[in-house]
Amino acid sequence: MEKTNHSTTNNDGKIQQNNEQVESLFSDVLNYGDLLLIANKGIGKTNSLMILARKFRNLENCRVFIFEDFPKWMLEFDSIPYMIIHDDDVVETSHTIDIEDYFLRHERDYTVARGSEIQQALESNKDLIFTMEIEDIERQAFFIYSIVQYFYRKHYMQKFKQIKKTEHIIFVIEESQNVFDSSTISKKIFNRLRKIFSVARNLDLHFILASQRLQDLNTKIRGRTRLLLGQVSIDDWELKIRRLLRNSRYRNAILTLQIGRFLYVANDSVLQFAKFSQNGKPQEWIKPIPQPKPKKSSLKERIRAWFIKPKKEKIYVDRQEINHVIKSEEQEETEETYEGEDEDDEDMEMIGEDLGVF
Repeated sequence: MEKTNHSTTNNDGKIQQNNEQVESLFSDVLNYGDLLLIANKGIGKTNSLMILARKFRNLENCRVFIFEDFPKWMLEFDSIPYMIIHDDDVVETSHTIDIEDYFLRHERDYTVARGSEIQQALESNKDLIFTMEIEDIERQAFFIYSIVQYFYRKHYMQKFKQIKKTEHIIFVIEESQNVFDSSTISKKIFNRLRKIFSVARNLDLHFILASQRLQDLNTKIRGRTRLLLGQVSIDDWELKIRRLLRNSRYRNAILTLQIGRFLYVANDSVLQFAKFSQNGKPQEWIKPIPQPKPKKSSLKERIRAWFIKPKKEKIYVDRQEINHVIKSEEQEETEETYEGEDEDDEDMEMIGEDLGVF
């Protein structure tokens, strides 16, 4: 018999999300590593991933990067910037003659173009959706690897330099079998991803993966994740899940779980995810156009400007004219002086007469 979920019911009879159990799921991912969600199509994987992504975005010092190959998140998720990665943004290096602006490049492998634009998008946005229009699965896996590797190197250097800065990075990857299965991508790319995946938790890097079948993912990946199982196919149950759930009370109920309900294998409890309701609308991130900087003149231009610089005009005045002006001013000053002396003499005479001196 199925264990009681302790979920509440509103007036409309709809089951509400069990917040306490879901909260424990978030803390487990940050403390212990990664999460793999397995369920049939139409059971609510994307809905549940959106609720998880929203919660992680609201946590302190936590950034979320979402990868999708179908335009769903960019239309239905909350207000968040998204960036479209075109098919020709990831090319085979062997077909590349020269690319100056690139984000990641490996010899005889693939190259991710628009390097400065992608790096600026990662540095200027806390959270981001990558909507990939890449047709080839292997090139798609390489692009995801390039973003993961960017944060891997960044966090690795922080650890190496003993920089105490905690920043959790959450990678949400739907259709993760296209990324973590050595049978669909080259062994070289898979081994690079697996290397990062094996040490990601120590560097505060976490993966939230989703797929329809457990057996589609490589054992070295699925064996290191915490499982969240919805209604699964009978084929997957027979080959893998029945044996994994041999001690679970939901071993048989896993085939008939309702939409939005998932078994969290770590503590053998069923979680109910409410219907996701969009808050805001995603908007496309476009690289800002830099303001043109004033052009610095070259040495040749500065030398040329110095030689053609306009010279100061010289004023030439006739010397005789200057002497004439000077003599005229001196003569006027002399006449004023004499006039002043005559007036002073007259005043002195009048005063002398009054005093009986003169």
